[in-house]
Amino acid sequence: MQGRTLTAFKRRNYRAGPNKGKTFKVETPTTYLATIQFHNEAIIQVTLSFDVINHQRNHMELYGTKGSIIVPDPNMFGGSVYISVTEGGRWGEHKTDKMHLGKINITSASGRSNESPTNANYRSVGMSEMLYSIEKKKKHRCSGELSLHVLDIIESTMKAATTGVPQKIKTKCEKPKRFTEEEVKKILL
Repeated sequence: MQGRTLTAFKRRNYRAGPNKGKTFKVETPTTYLATIQFHNEAIIQVTLSFDVINHQRNHMELYGTKGSIIVPDPNMFGGSVYISVTEGGRWGEHKTDKMHLGKINITSASGRSNESPTNANYRSVGMSEMLYSIEKKKKHRCSGELSLHVLDIIESTMKAATTGVPQKIKTKCEKPKRFTEEEVKKILL
């Protein structure tokens, strides 16, 4: 894992609350750039930033040797998935609005570009799945092992970015099983 960090602005404005309009000193990195190599040799590049004024890219693009895929904003649910499997080829659209967690449930825009009446927000579904699994004495997807691994990646990213020294991710975890439509339907009842 390698990383870099920067702070684009020395001062920022409060945009809401009692200090709205006032400025404050920025004392932490506001952009992280990271390259992570997985055990299977796959490599991803990640950019996380508070320094973007505006954007229209509420999605992730993933490129592989057999094709490319564009998935919607991972902070929300629903939205079309696009896949292309030929160089310079067409993008196939796969809609999610008929899936249980793809049905639009936001009725008014909040002003944030990723929270619009064309999206779905089921953020509590992870907790619902955990409670359902505990009740049914099943292994839930958001295990302590997965949580520790995510924290290890975050800490390693921050350390690599702030020190400029590549870091080794110390933990591993088992990939959670696919969340089937039938299982989703059970926890939404």
